[in-house]
Amino acid sequence: MHGGACWVSLDPWAWTRHFGPRMKRAQGSIEAITLSGPAKQLEPAWTAVVRAALADAPEPAAAAALADSLLEVRVSDTGQSLAERLGELPAERANDIARIFAGLCGVAPFLVPHFLRHPAWILELIDDDLTQPRDRETQRHSLKATLGRNAAADPAAGLRRFKYQELARLTIRDASAGWVPLAESDMTLREISQLADALLGGALSLASASLRETIGPPRWRTVIGDHVELGFCVLGLGKLGSEELNYSSDVDLVYIHASPPDPLDLGAGEADDALSSLAPPDYFTRLAQAFGKLVTPVTVDGFLYRIDLDLRPEGAQGAIVTSVDALATYYEAWADTWERAAFMKARPVAGDIELGWRAINDVAPMIYHSTMDYGAVASIRSLKQKVEDRHGGSESGWNVKIDAGGIRDVEFVAQALQLLHGGRIPQLRERSTQRALQSLGDVGLLSRDQSSQLLDAYRFLRRTENRIQMEDERQRHVVPGTPRARLRLARAMGFVGKDAEQRFDAALEAARTEVKSIVGSTFGETASDRILELFLRNVPQLVAEPTTRGMIEALAGQFAQSIDASSDPERALNNLDRFVQGIGSRRFYYELLLDRPELVARLTSLFSSSKFLSGYLASHPRLIEPVFADADVLLLTRAELEADLAATGDACGDDAEAAHDALRIFQHRQILNVGLLDIADKVARDEAETSLTEIAEVCLDEALRLANAQLASSRDGTPAAAARGAYLVIGMGKLGSRELSYGSDLDLVFLYDVLPEDVDETPLAQHHFVRLTQRLISILQTPTSEGACYEIDARLRPSGNQGTLVSSLTAFRRYHDKNAEVWERQALLRARAVAGDKRLAERFESARREILARPLPGGLAAEIHRVRQRMEVELARETGRRRNFKTGRGGILDIETVVQYLLLRNGADHPELIEVNRLEVQLRELHALELIGSEDADTLLAGWTFLQTLGSRLRIAENRSISDLDGERGDLESLALQLGYESTGREGGARRALLRDYQHHTEAIRCVYERILREAA
Repeated sequence: MHGGACWVSLDPWAWTRHFGPRMKRAQGSIEAITLSGPAKQLEPAWTAVVRAALADAPEPAAAAALADSLLEVRVSDTGQSLAERLGELPAERANDIARIFAGLCGVAPFLVPHFLRHPAWILELIDDDLTQPRDRETQRHSLKATLGRNAAADPAAGLRRFKYQELARLTIRDASAGWVPLAESDMTLREISQLADALLGGALSLASASLRETIGPPRWRTVIGDHVELGFCVLGLGKLGSEELNYSSDVDLVYIHASPPDPLDLGAGEADDALSSLAPPDYFTRLAQAFGKLVTPVTVDGFLYRIDLDLRPEGAQGAIVTSVDALATYYEAWADTWERAAFMKARPVAGDIELGWRAINDVAPMIYHSTMDYGAVASIRSLKQKVEDRHGGSESGWNVKIDAGGIRDVEFVAQALQLLHGGRIPQLRERSTQRALQSLGDVGLLSRDQSSQLLDAYRFLRRTENRIQMEDERQRHVVPGTPRARLRLARAMGFVGKDAEQRFDAALEAARTEVKSIVGSTFGETASDRILELFLRNVPQLVAEPTTRGMIEALAGQFAQSIDASSDPERALNNLDRFVQGIGSRRFYYELLLDRPELVARLTSLFSSSKFLSGYLASHPRLIEPVFADADVLLLTRAELEADLAATGDACGDDAEAAHDALRIFQHRQILNVGLLDIADKVARDEAETSLTEIAEVCLDEALRLANAQLASSRDGTPAAAARGAYLVIGMGKLGSRELSYGSDLDLVFLYDVLPEDVDETPLAQHHFVRLTQRLISILQTPTSEGACYEIDARLRPSGNQGTLVSSLTAFRRYHDKNAEVWERQALLRARAVAGDKRLAERFESARREILARPLPGGLAAEIHRVRQRMEVELARETGRRRNFKTGRGGILDIETVVQYLLLRNGADHPELIEVNRLEVQLRELHALELIGSEDADTLLAGWTFLQTLGSRLRIAENRSISDLDGERGDLESLALQLGYESTGREGGARRALLRDYQHHTEAIRCVYERILREAA
């Protein structure tokens, strides 16, 4: 590269490859540096020193080639080469020149392209006193002067050039151990952060000035007539806030603006140009966007910073800009522990600095508690572990940032102890990790040795991280595993000689070992400790009282042993937490568990397997003893279910409230029993669904009995026409087809009939049956002290929500004669009587069959396809990572739609097809009648089995709907393991295998759907 040529690449070695011939010349030697003109005579004075310095560079040959290219570039003001200009310098500047070339060409080659474009920068560096750090004010003044000199040019380009010129100064200082020894390396981190402050401040000033020109100042009039100009501030969090920024860090920012003292008169801006017509959030959002457009783009002059706004209130879902009052409210009422921990490092970096400090001081009381917050420490530990589990363990090398023994571990020690004790010990409220570690040693929360060892390790690890990033200015944290790359890093860290790599590895391992040891000794609590913390958080009075503490400690030990041996300890611990919250301080349950240790093991098995059932138990702890008393109890028959309900009712009492509670206790106990057998693989899925359906039918029968009894004893009683008439509850959907799942609503339709001689009394009878239906629904879904039974969905009745709640059978038939849509005829394929009068049930079944046997409307397939596609568009709302396997592409509704279409089309000729049955049975019948091909039937049956099993497990394990299959959710890996997938290779292997199967099945299902429905249409 020569003269004014431009060379910018994201690949740091792209330009090195560009100089390939020179590198071959330079292989193993620095003699390849060739000088010309006046420099030749000075070669003994400084070139030998440069050669010696480059000989110790991370990659000597590459460094030599880059140095050679720099020496040849022309300095624009004179036309001389850089070598010629350097040759004019006194001989005593040789060491300065050598340090500059070693830093730029050896340690941080990403800077070389900038110097090839601006070779005069080297001359300025030589004239600079590089032995001294640049203080904040000097840096700001220098930037201001630079921008002032280039006022007519592109100021954004001026910011970028200033960044790289200053980074070069920092790099040369940091790469010279004599100037910045490891023990003082915090100076480099602080200077990098101060540089960011200056550049962000400069960018904000430019954005603000531009916005004032285009839409005016941030000035408003209040409703009482005062004029007010609101301030705006950029808060830095993370490493920017703590003044420990990396060479290639994102900057974590939060944008805030002052809250107006009084309500604003926003209309005033329309009449007065000196006032803004935009609301403050809108004005400052534009300012933030303009600021971002100056900071983030990559140009030929490089870039300033990548901005990360995820730490703002509500994260990615929150507003870009927040008022000071809203910020304080958020941290007081809503912020999670990790958000509080992140805000510990908040610092104003640009804009109205005084406003920023006021906002931080307002939030401070929500960050540090006066009591020790062990729950917050556990939350940070859990979050740190999740990050390690998700992103750590790189196959290419050790991650200096997040792997065990790395930077995050040191930061965890500091932050956890700050959260625990910062409320009582103000001097711990440091933003810098290094200063926090020193303070922890000063107050005795860490020993002097521990504080010193963590500081040394942290400095070494941070310098290692920076050396990794200095190579190409990329956000990398992995210590490379390949010999050449690892040797390069070792030499960049100052280890030279034949054993450089071995000595670097030894130093790295020593730092890792020290960190892991101190983390383990400080926070390496046992499972018993974690569970005791859990009890302390939820039932502190039981832990505090001497009479009960021993009981809680013994129980914590039992649960710890059981949870350690469980299939998913983290899920088990979380569900135990919910369980303890649920039972609170009721000593009976803890004494029961202590007396019956076998129940602890059974509970742990449940906690490690099912969030849904654990939640059930947490809400209804009285189920512990009866459900877990017999681990081998099997599914009950219909008669046994009815007998159990009767016995539960007898035990609870005979008043209405007791009867409602008995119904709920019965339902909860039986669903829990089915779930326990299900997660233990003691029952098949169809057996579990049939049992859940029968439990619902028994509950409906009992609710109808109770409703009838309550109305009969009411003041109005039961009208004679209603007493002589009949009432029927129709189960639709999954209840109708006996495929009920955990947490399902009950889709119901309600019918009645009166005798011919009572037809004149129909309105009175219907009114009674409406009241009966309302009472029935209330009994099932109104919560009592024992919870609720079922949510009822009656929208499948004639005319839906617009129709009457209860219809006569005659009106039902008339509706299907004249007004019913095709989808309503489909719904009748899964409609059957589930409670009420048996003779009316027979008449309904006859009517259902007659309706389904009628001639089909024209365009049946097209109409069914139209409705199905509308549901996919309006309900599924699938994205690249989120799938809805009920209503989404290739989901359950695709299979149901194909089967129901074939049943409707062929039901008149084959009456057995319109029997209400499970879908698997219907598919087999269609195949037996040769109404669907073998391959298509197998595809749909396999897909149905896969999706139904996945949906059942998703509900029982994670208590999540089948409309929520998020490919990036962490719990999907655990679910996949439960389903029998193996996690081979890198992290998430089971999840990826599950998602591959999901993709395979849904695509195959959609192909069958398209072929059958589209061809028929």
